[in-house]
Amino acid sequence: MPVNMIVLYGSHVKGTATKSSDIDIAIVVDKFSGDYLKISSDLFGLVRSVNKRIEPVLLCRKNDRSGFLENIMKNGKIIYKSAN
Repeated sequence: MPVNMIVLYGSHVKGTATKSSDIDIAIVVDKFSGDYLKISSDLFGLVRSVNKRIEPVLLCRKNDRSGFLENIMKNGKIIYKSAN
């Protein structure tokens, strides 16, 4: 499940972050296989073990029916994009 991009969003992009603000990041993949809840939980645990302020969310481009990813792409800042 290759990562397509990582996008920073929320208060750190809006310029409203405080010392206690979390760091919202979206990890975007084109598609994934397996148990989404397990993968998300594992990712959350791994990232939080490095920095408890980071709030990762795993998003799949092909399954974004809510518009959440679209909003993040519109208002966020891409901090990593794969060459593919």
